Amino acid sequence: FVTCLPSLQINESSCQQIQGLSCLRPSLTTLSIHHSTETMMSILVPEAVEFSQWEAEGELSNCPITAVIPVWSTLTTLDMSHNSISAIDRSVKVIPKVEFLDLSHNHLSSVENLQHLYNLVHVDLSYNNLRVLESAHTHLGNIKTLNLSGNQLDHLAGLTKLYSLVNLDLSHNQLLDRIKNIGSLPCLEKLNLSSNPMCIIPDYRTKVLAQFGDRAAEVCLDGQVTTEKELDTVEVLKAIQKARDVKEKRTSNQAVCCSILTSTTPSPPHPPPAPPLLLLQPFNSCLIGPVLFPHLDLPVKFPC
Repeated sequence: FVTCLPSLQINESSCQQIQGLSCLRPSLTTLSIHHSTETMMSILVPEAVEFSQWEAEGELSNCPITAVIPVWSTLTTLDMSHNSISAIDRSVKVIPKVEFLDLSHNHLSSVENLQHLYNLVHVDLSYNNLRVLESAHTHLGNIKTLNLSGNQLDHLAGLTKLYSLVNLDLSHNQLLDRIKNIGSLPCLEKLNLSSNPMCIIPDYRTKVLAQFGDRAAEVCLDGQVTTEKELDTVEVLKAIQKARDVKEKRTSNQAVCCSILTSTTPSPPHPPPAPPLLLLQPFNSCLIGPVLFPHLDLPVKFPC
């Protein structure tokens, strides 16, 4: 290898055939490898074959290490698309300056370890095996472009905190109607939802645009600029939704008031206790005599 080479592309080669890449760590700015590997580790940290307990240069470790691996100090673009990679392993620690990462057309089922790439701006994870993306912001940081097309996503709950995201491609997934989570992304300008089951819903475009509220005019959906007619429809949908929210709030307040009144209404007073019953027992005839009831002042005689 030429040690000052700035860009390198490798196609259809095995890891055994790729030798000497580590010599390019100080100079390489763009690296593209296709149809050649099953792991990122074998390309980025070939020394891992000999040293299992390694750590990237400049990283702190609480465990004993057998080797310190120099970082790819100038690498800003890494394209490892069209391989057989099934996991984003910890080898990404040695590419801290990468801004453009392409891992499309692989076998990824989860997104891990990308939190080590502090300079990451553009990420392509299209055509993998992704079904969910939980708390994506903890792995993807402040990226601006994210391509997730051609996966198996059916909801977007994990994307709610990607506040710097500008361009999001979700085409060719399994999305039905649960997209409210991305309507609050403040910087999103380009959104692609084409070829999802939700696209057959009547007024699909206006219902999606309505999720962005006052920013609907700023969003380019499926490559098409929002029209004035769509904006008018969005305003109608917003008014309807606002009316529903007011009604629900009023109903909720009434329910709370009823609950409070029910809990504070005093219970009716108990009736006064009945006077004790006077039990008249038969007496022996020799003891029978007049009995006076003070409150009646009348003598009462019992028959023998």
